Amino acid sequence: MENIVKLLKKIRKQNMLLRSYSGSYAFVGIGSHSVNNLYPVLHYLDVPLKYIVVKSQKTAKLINENRTNIEGTTDYDRVLADPEIKGVLICVQPDSHYELVKKALQHEKNVFVEKPPCCNENELRDLIETERIAKKNCLVGLQKRYSTCTSLLKKAIAESDLISYNYRFVVGNYPEGDPYWDLFIHPVDLATFIFGEMQLVSVVKTGRAGAISLFIQARQGQAIASIELSTQYSWNNPCEHLIVNTSKGVYTLRNHRLLDFRPAPGVLFSIPKEKIFPSSSQTVHLFDGNSFLPVVENNELMMQGFYRELKCFVDICENKRTINQSTLASLIPTFDLLADLKTQF
Repeated sequence: MENIVKLLKKIRKQNMLLRSYSGSYAFVGIGSHSVNNLYPVLHYLDVPLKYIVVKSQKTAKLINENRTNIEGTTDYDRVLADPEIKGVLICVQPDSHYELVKKALQHEKNVFVEKPPCCNENELRDLIETERIAKKNCLVGLQKRYSTCTSLLKKAIAESDLISYNYRFVVGNYPEGDPYWDLFIHPVDLATFIFGEMQLVSVVKTGRAGAISLFIQARQGQAIASIELSTQYSWNNPCEHLIVNTSKGVYTLRNHRLLDFRPAPGVLFSIPKEKIFPSSSQTVHLFDGNSFLPVVENNELMMQGFYRELKCFVDICENKRTINQSTLASLIPTFDLLADLKTQF
């Protein structure tokens, strides 16, 4: 057993040391989301950033004075003209994404862009066509598609029949942006990613003091969906709670940190066995973030999907075997739904 443990540790160490990237990369933006969630992952992966593109010369100067081997610049065109750059990562104000992504693709660069990549379906289809002509790849930063719990849940649901689900996504007021494209895009996209095409049945909207709540009834095939999206709660206690009822049992996802499964009770002559043979129900913990063990699998950036989405993008740029789970084309159902929700009122 001791030899096996030593071997596993040796393999893990070798995999980390052998992980290397031959290309150079550029990052556009240095805002709060980038600093807290994206740059730490790139640093852990040891991705060689050559440029950080910013708006002001003052910020560029600070980068040049405080970072070695990374150039701060305001000249996006010069960065795109650099043949060493294999990929460009973009995370700025959403209304700037479309032009930045299109220009990078036209310069035949692979692109990672935070959601949303653009502001409407016409722009999305234009980017899809630009990507096709350039023969490059664009990966959209919808990290929930790459979360540990999403991967487990999607696989489990594929092996059973979906009956219904209840999805609750509630946060605090959001006056600084568009809650549809900045916040609600996550649950709407995740629902279509996991369960498939959605048809709206009814939508009720309430709101006060600039905050809104949407109560949605929808169909996905034969399954029924009930969804609450809201900015009328609190940022100190946000909640993303998904309960999925299938033929095999009930799956419960909480904040992408915990995934439980409770098997469906058996039936005997149309009578639930639990009524005949009383027994305690059993809950299986498919995933439970363990903060006690400080390993990468339990790191919040890994559990939430940031690590996997960025590693996937860099692997694409380096021609390594991987699957882009958030292509531009895959966002068409999400954009259709968001457009429908906004036009309901």
